[in-house]
Amino acid sequence: MRSTIRLGKVFGIEIGFNWSLIFVFALVAWSLAVTVLPQAVPNRSTAAYWITGLIGAVVFYGCLLVHELSHSVVARRNGVQVSEITLWLFGGVSKLAGEPRSPGVEALITIVGPLSSILLAVVALALAALLSAAGAPALASNLLLWLAVLNLSLGIFNLVPAFPLDGGRLLSSFFWARSGTRQGGVHVAVQVGRVFAFLLIAIGALELFRADGFNGIWLAFLGWFLLSAGSAEESSTVTRALLEAVPVSAAMSSPVVTVPEALTVDQFLASEAVHHHFTTYPLRDPAGELSGVVRLNEIVREASRGGHDRKLRDLAAPMSLIPTARPDEDLEALLERLDSGLDRRVLVLDGGNLVGILSPTDVARIVTVRQALGTRSGVAV
Repeated sequence: MRSTIRLGKVFGIEIGFNWSLIFVFALVAWSLAVTVLPQAVPNRSTAAYWITGLIGAVVFYGCLLVHELSHSVVARRNGVQVSEITLWLFGGVSKLAGEPRSPGVEALITIVGPLSSILLAVVALALAALLSAAGAPALASNLLLWLAVLNLSLGIFNLVPAFPLDGGRLLSSFFWARSGTRQGGVHVAVQVGRVFAFLLIAIGALELFRADGFNGIWLAFLGWFLLSAGSAEESSTVTRALLEAVPVSAAMSSPVVTVPEALTVDQFLASEAVHHHFTTYPLRDPAGELSGVVRLNEIVREASRGGHDRKLRDLAAPMSLIPTARPDEDLEALLERLDSGLDRRVLVLDGGNLVGILSPTDVARIVTVRQALGTRSGVAV
């Protein structure tokens, strides 16, 4: 889940939100302004309801951010780096650049999230009682009551044993301790999570038959999300295990064909593309230094638009945006470092010299070979 808009940094952790958050933000504000607050505190102006509803939606996502920050702060204190936090449709996601070193550490990192939500619920409830006793506006105290209930529900719901919920990760850490491997723990936890996911989908379908379309669709969609997220988590864990101790040099494509950045689209298609099967070409400037990377599909697209005389350097991604790796770097560590950067290809440099290029296809080939061999040790490919 990628951030669409960056909000800044908190405790050195990048904070952002995905566009899907806008949908739920609007839904929360609308629900407060139209249903929750008018029922709890009648006979107030429409403007008062909407202002309070918008404030409630902002504070609600602030609570979600606190939940994710608690995961991230504890992770960093236990040696697991956090690349960013993204708020989105279903709450928040903390992207850990690495894995916990033990099941106990994973359990600790996980449990602080639900505990922080429950603590926020207690604080909101106490503030609501204080404001009510002080004679503050009823809208404010009722908003705090709503936040207390919502945070308590969030904390409890996150303990459901299904990935990517915290309960699923707690279950995974338990079975990790039992089986001795994180992969084994994740596998069992994912199987349990699928039961809950199918249960949610079934309840959603039942709600649809009862003519409650909104709740039915929402529950079914949530079940589908838990189902797909659990499968993705297991796949990612298996891939990491298969790539453990495999160097980049075992997967990279080599040698790499580089071309002058001053070539035009037509010159490249006539002199280079017809002789090679590559889809990615690093460029060199007149001094022989790497200046960027251009993709074959971009060149072909430009030719179809009539840009036959455009220089390749005008179509290339600059080197500042191209991830690089060493040939002796572990593939597992590289994937953790790059996250989703592999879709731009990785240039493999040895002492400043270009010795290879790594693509998702190269990684998939290694994974397939190691799965067929049924081993986690190094293999010759």
